[in-house]
Amino acid sequence: MRLIVQRESGLDLLKGRVMASLFYEVSTRTSSSFAAAMQRLGGSVIFMKEHDSSAKKGESLADSVQVMSSYCDVVVIRHPQPGAVQQAAEHCRKPVINAGDGVGEHPTQALWTCLPSVRRLVL
Repeated sequence: MRLIVQRESGLDLLKGRVMASLFYEVSTRTSSSFAAAMQRLGGSVIFMKEHDSSAKKGESLADSVQVMSSYCDVVVIRHPQPGAVQQAAEHCRKPVINAGDGVGEHPTQALWTCLPSVRRLVL
């Protein structure tokens, strides 16, 4: 994949697809790596950060995921609480990729490694 992206400056594999990036904690490298991967695969990204979202007003994780998933094809979530990503996935009709879930999970920092979710987007 890296060679193809370097040679062709990206792919249109996910052209027209949108990834929602829901980050409830600061993580520059993880957020940037998912956004860069999506864009290099031809897709676009919408961002929701806790400090400027309705979560500040008390909107639940389930509500935020349901709303954001109506704007996108895949949701990437980073949350400080173990089990939060699983909870979010239970309220989401779109593929959910775990970008870090407290101490319980560590992100892969690569959209392409989440192949089953990407394949569903492409098909």
